[in-house]
Amino acid sequence: MECSGNTRATTEALRSTRKWGTIAFVGIGADADFNIFTDVIKRQVKMLGSWTFSTVLQRECAMFCAARALPVDDLFTHRFALDDAETAYRLFDTQTTGKAVIVPN
Repeated sequence: MECSGNTRATTEALRSTRKWGTIAFVGIGADADFNIFTDVIKRQVKMLGSWTFSTVLQRECAMFCAARALPVDDLFTHRFALDDAETAYRLFDTQTTGKAVIVPN
């Protein structure tokens, strides 16, 4: 899954996806630089794209990360308490931050 929006990271994430694998691009706004034939079709890669996840897919993603003890804490640049959600969303709308998370108080 690639969520950074960085062009190089998007390209490298696709190219590092295993043959017959699946990659998801979520909420990114950058251009991607890849060859559809050699990077996708020839390698049988399935690509998924979404601006956001449904709550069901958000839960599945969280369960996937938890089951594999993935170090996701390193991905977040900002953390907000639930009481600060309005401030958090105003900041998110500027599209000037890294990834953020809203956690219960």
